[in-house]
Amino acid sequence: MRYSQQIKAKFKMATSTAEQRSSAISTLIITVIIITPLCGFLFQCGCDWPWSGLDRNCNFYQAHAQYHCPWCASMISGILSTGLAIIAGIFAATTPQHSLSYAHAVGEVSIRIIFGITVFILVAILCAGVAALLQAYPLGIGELVVA
Repeated sequence: MRYSQQIKAKFKMATSTAEQRSSAISTLIITVIIITPLCGFLFQCGCDWPWSGLDRNCNFYQAHAQYHCPWCASMISGILSTGLAIIAGIFAATTPQHSLSYAHAVGEVSIRIIFGITVFILVAILCAGVAALLQAYPLGIGELVVA
């Protein structure tokens, strides 16, 4: 079996139930909404909620700023970090969880979404720390990892 066929088969298995599909879609929507304010929180860069300006106040766009947001300053770092975090969250939300077999469908979806968002945030924090360290960014999470 070719690699692309294996990926398709695993994706089909991961989204085989309505609960898994609902969890994946909901987790994706939530992560896309919270990624920018999470960036602002982790890097203290000025990024905010979509309805509050999104990245309009990010220090990346301020020429006089001493430091620039690692996720915005490096396209590779930003896409890899956020993409990995979002994919990990969706994967966590769709992973078969045998302990949920007794749960009501609404309860199962809620638990899956919470688990997916938790994984998303943990992976984003880890990736943000690595990005801050590699780019010597001393603000926000960089205070913890940059010497």
